[in-house]
Amino acid sequence: MKFSLHQKRLGYLLVQRNLFLGLTIALVIVAIIQACFLFTKNERIIISPPELQQSYWVEGDRFSNSYLEEMALFFSHLLLDVSESNVLPQGEILLRYVSSNAYGDFKAKLLKDEKRLRKQQLTLHFVPREVEIIGPLAVAVTGSLRSYVGSSKVVQIQETYRVGFSQSKGRLFLDSFEVIKSEQRNEDDATS
Repeated sequence: MKFSLHQKRLGYLLVQRNLFLGLTIALVIVAIIQACFLFTKNERIIISPPELQQSYWVEGDRFSNSYLEEMALFFSHLLLDVSESNVLPQGEILLRYVSSNAYGDFKAKLLKDEKRLRKQQLTLHFVPREVEIIGPLAVAVTGSLRSYVGSSKVVQIQETYRVGFSQSKGRLFLDSFEVIKSEQRNEDDATS
């Protein structure tokens, strides 16, 4: 009787051992698969600051279109909403985001703009109207550039700028900022 009871218990323990062994092997396989995915997948960072209207993401060396648009608007503001007193402080902020290849060109442009604004006592104000992705890491920003001397508006120009970016190690850098289309608007058109 004791022998049959030991046989039953031994059989139950063998079944239990085999069940736990199978479960352990399955969990080890799942852990190995997860580790493989972890090392081959780039992490996607979702950014949603409170002052912006849309969220965007950065994944490895890829950036969402909304991130490129937001950065193009930010750089447009730093370069085109300027007066003689704030062009250099805003330029210092901008230079933090400029690629090393374009740093000298942007620094020279900022100094040249500061001289021109001071000499003409000019203030520029840019109102963006449209932002469009025109290529990988390239954005077109169209808007109205208004020039003021004192408090009176001198001229208003409808311009489109191409903002070129480069990336390094998951970070976006400003590479170029150039006018690709410009048309002068009459005062009558500007007020309507």
